[in-house]
Amino acid sequence: MNIKWTAKKSLTLTRILTLVTLVLAGAALFCIPVMTEWYDAVSGHEPIRMMLTVCLYLSAFLGIAALLGLLKMLDNIAKQQVFVNQNAFCLRLISWCCFAVAAIWIVLAFRRPLAFFVAFIAAFGGLVVRVVKNLLEMGITLREENDYTI
Repeated sequence: MNIKWTAKKSLTLTRILTLVTLVLAGAALFCIPVMTEWYDAVSGHEPIRMMLTVCLYLSAFLGIAALLGLLKMLDNIAKQQVFVNQNAFCLRLISWCCFAVAAIWIVLAFRRPLAFFVAFIAAFGGLVVRVVKNLLEMGITLREENDYTI
């Protein structure tokens, strides 16, 4: 059985995975209190349940905002609208969400140093998305210049 993988199938898979991730992120909101209570019980350190709960909720809402931006961008791509300002805005939103998550976890890292790893990963993701956003904006500029060229 030979299944040919196409750009359309890849886009469909990406949209499905993004929707699944969005649903899981929404469901995780209900699990945060249980997770933080469990963490305090097994960590062997001073309790930080309230601070960890706040960090997780803020991070989850920022993650959901980033996923919604990604879904909007994927919808635009499905409509063959790739080099448009709305996609650049979506990437900007995603990058700022990543940087905000990094800032949240840096604050938590003063109480739990392992949180620096989460902060680093979020900041790195934000940086990569920012580079892609800059490339997209350059592509938009080139497309606009090309549209006005005879």
